[in-house]
Amino acid sequence: MASYKIITLVDITRSNAHRSDVSSLKLGQQANFNSLVQAIGLRSNIDWRWDPKKYTGALPNDIAGKATHWIWEFETERDYVFQQDDDPVGLLVNDLYGVPVVIDLENSADITPAAFQTKGNNINTWIYIIL
Repeated sequence: MASYKIITLVDITRSNAHRSDVSSLKLGQQANFNSLVQAIGLRSNIDWRWDPKKYTGALPNDIAGKATHWIWEFETERDYVFQQDDDPVGLLVNDLYGVPVVIDLENSADITPAAFQTKGNNINTWIYIIL
């Protein structure tokens, strides 16, 4: 199994809200999490031990700036399922790019356009393989 880490400025809180829930915040959070899982699942079945965790302050790794962000780790059933050329996450970067999200939840950064942006000038989601 390969492990991956996603860091995003998009609120991907797993709220477990259902259609009958009246909280638009919880519904939006769950919708974003569902969209992320479904997009990843186009190439592989995944599993995770912990739901996404929310952090406030300096962004980790080599990402500059401060903002509310979420970190989530997951595993795939096969190794290197997102490999494209020499990039171990290249296919997932392409798959997530432009997937619509609900904005104005608990995110502190401007998410424009309202989508996961994994490349270009307005990146709001970063993907890493965990070795």
